[in-house]
Amino acid sequence: MNLRFDEIFTFFFQSIGMFMSLFFFIQYFINGKKDHLFYALYLATLTLYCFVAMPEYFFDVVAGDPVSERPYDIYKRPVQYLSSIFYTYFVLHYLGLHDPKDKLRRIFNALLILYVVAAIVFFILNLLWINYDPVYFVLSLLLMPVQVYVLAAMFRSKIPYSSFIIWGSMITITGSLGSLVMTIYVKTNVAATDITNYHIFLPAQLATLVDMFLYSIALQKKLADTEKSMINMAFQRQQAILLERERIIGDLHDDVGGGLSSIRMMSDLMVGQGNLGKQETVFARKISNTAREIAQRMHTIIWSLNQENDRVDNFVEYVRQFGLGFFEGSPVKFVFQANVDHVRDLQISGAWRKNFFLIIKEALHNILKHSGATDAKVIIDVFNGNMRVLISDNGKGFTPLASDQLHSFSNGLRNMHKRAEEIDGSIQFRKVNGTTIEVVAPMK
Repeated sequence: MNLRFDEIFTFFFQSIGMFMSLFFFIQYFINGKKDHLFYALYLATLTLYCFVAMPEYFFDVVAGDPVSERPYDIYKRPVQYLSSIFYTYFVLHYLGLHDPKDKLRRIFNALLILYVVAAIVFFILNLLWINYDPVYFVLSLLLMPVQVYVLAAMFRSKIPYSSFIIWGSMITITGSLGSLVMTIYVKTNVAATDITNYHIFLPAQLATLVDMFLYSIALQKKLADTEKSMINMAFQRQQAILLERERIIGDLHDDVGGGLSSIRMMSDLMVGQGNLGKQETVFARKISNTAREIAQRMHTIIWSLNQENDRVDNFVEYVRQFGLGFFEGSPVKFVFQANVDHVRDLQISGAWRKNFFLIIKEALHNILKHSGATDAKVIIDVFNGNMRVLISDNGKGFTPLASDQLHSFSNGLRNMHKRAEEIDGSIQFRKVNGTTIEVVAPMK
């Protein structure tokens, strides 16, 4: 089958119109924006209009034959005004003209009423087979200055993202005017037999293609600007969070930390003076020890909040320093080993660091308090994105309990399992010449 150029172009226009209509329907269902919905409806009715205005390209119709064109002529102009209704609603929603007192909004409302009335009246006149071409032409020509005035008012309003829509509307009006002039010429000039529907509607179709192109650009620009704005807002929120974290860290370190240090110093001085009774001395030492434990916990919180510590080497160094300080002055010899040079700069989150460290801290606490060991060792290595920590001692060891017994036996062991789960890790206990605890978790 050999297709003429006018047939190829007509089929191309219909295909683009239907595809873009579907595209904007999908956009509406994704983001719920009504300007996408009404533009999709506008394109859908516009393609429908081409079917009824140019039936000879799609149906078994003889061009210029009033009898065969009659069923399609009934719907042609009502569908045309229906597309104008949807396009007007599209402009209203795209430009955000929701205030009923706005001058442009009142003009658009008047146009909408006029389009609805015209569509209904022309449909009835078509059914009654009444020729109203002069009225239609006059109405269409009178609407052109009004539409141009609306565009000029939109230019003055400086509404964001309006330039693409204004130019698209202006081109559409120009194309429609060209098609209208050719329609009037054909209707009033019997000799104009060489002008077909293809020639008549070509200006309007070309203008619609340009309008679709401009609105697609406007859509992408609007989405890009919205995304940029969201990114900026997220960045500002992140900066605000960082500033708040720094403030909290400063307050904890200066106010709370200083207060705890004062409590410890006063408690130690009271014990050192030797003027307290036995019971008072015990209480003073408990106060000092409690203050020291709270200070250590607070230091851990500050360390986990500080983003500067969100690296593997900071985590490893913190564990080493804690272990050395924890066993200082005790009968336990502490050995630390780390094999992390290949990932020392890798980023890890504060929450992950805190949970993993508290698992290690609890294990070291159990060694000092329960194992009776003289040696404790911590080995840290990294493989395949996971960190593994081995904590071993040469103490008396214990028989690891089944997981269902942990809840009724030891808060410490239960907390270790809970924290391992929170970082998507695993923890195992082995009794071999003492106790070995293996903790493995993906770094994140």
